[in-house]
Amino acid sequence: MKLDISEVYHQYITRIVIFALFTFKGQIRQPNVYKLSVLGFTKRRLPWNINLIIDTGIKLDKDEEREIALAEILDNVESDYMTTVNVSFTTPSKQVNMEIDLSDEEKYAKYLYD
Repeated sequence: MKLDISEVYHQYITRIVIFALFTFKGQIRQPNVYKLSVLGFTKRRLPWNINLIIDTGIKLDKDEEREIALAEILDNVESDYMTTVNVSFTTPSKQVNMEIDLSDEEKYAKYLYD
């Protein structure tokens, strides 16, 4: 069995990024705070500059956000607003572009808990 250190680093960086995205998902309604939290977390834990880019999607104005939040709470309407994050970063192996669905933590369990 051949040990490829670049692949090990790639897996480690990917796990740290996904873990950071889920750790701070409670802050997703404030995209700037969310981005700073994730960037700070990854910067403290990774000795490499991975050029992490986080895109939380379109930010609606306060009235539209309020209507969506009220519909979710009062009418039990499920919304996909601010649940998907696009992430781009560089590892020693390759350039990675991922679309992470923050509402489906079970899908990413192998990255988070294994």
